[in-house]
Amino acid sequence: MNEKKLAVQWQRDTSDVINDSLLYLAEGLTGIAASDRKELVFSVGHIFQSLRKGRFLSQFLHEWKLYRDKGKVKDEYLESEQHFECLSELLDFLDNNIPDERRFSVLKKIFLTAATEKITEKDSLLPQQYMKICKTLSSGEIIVLNTTYTRCKIIKPDDNTSTSAEHWLNSIASESKLKHKELVVIHEENLMQKQLLTPRHHSDQSGVSVKPYYRLTNLGYEICKYIENYESPE
Repeated sequence: MNEKKLAVQWQRDTSDVINDSLLYLAEGLTGIAASDRKELVFSVGHIFQSLRKGRFLSQFLHEWKLYRDKGKVKDEYLESEQHFECLSELLDFLDNNIPDERRFSVLKKIFLTAATEKITEKDSLLPQQYMKICKTLSSGEIIVLNTTYTRCKIIKPDDNTSTSAEHWLNSIASESKLKHKELVVIHEENLMQKQLLTPRHHSDQSGVSVKPYYRLTNLGYEICKYIENYESPE
C-alpha cells in the first residue's frame, strides 16, 4: 500500500475509533433502557455520564473532521506514535473519569494543537506528557492554573520577586470567581505537588515568588501556553 493510501486508511480509522466509541455508548444506553425498573434506578448516574461522554466525543469528532478538511493535520501525522498515544489518553480519560467539560476541553485542545505540529513535531514526547498531567487535574485546579497564567501575562511585578501568600491567594480567588481563598488553598496544594506551582517560602510559608510567571513553574507555564495555541476550526 503506498503512503497516500496508508494515510487515508489511518484517517478513516481515527474517525472510526470515535464513531465506534459513540456506538458503544448508544448500545449501552439501549441495554439500560431494556432492563427492569430496579436496574434502571441504579443506572441513572451511568445514563447521565454516558450522555455527556457522547456529547464530548461528538464535539471532538466534529472538530477533528474540520481540522482534516482544512488541511491543518498532515497525512503523515496520522501514522505517528504520538497521534495514537494522545488519542489513547483522550479515550482513556472518558473511560475512567466522570465526564467534565472543562477537563475534557483541556485534553482536546492539547490533542488538536499537537496534531497541527505548529508547536511540537510528531516525534515530540511533550503532548502525551502534557495530557497525562492534565488528566490528573480537577476542574478547580484547572481554574487556578488558568487564572495564574492570565495574571502572569498582565501583571508586571516590580524589582521585588516575592509577595505574601495571602495576597496571591486573594488575587487568584477574586480573578477566578472562586471567591474563597480557602478553595484556592486546596487547589494550590495539589498544583504544588504536581510541580505546576512553585512552593511557598519563608519559615512560616507566608511568602511566594511571583517572578517570572506569577508562581507558575516552567512546566506549568509551558502547558498553559501550549493549550493557549489551540485554534478553533470554526
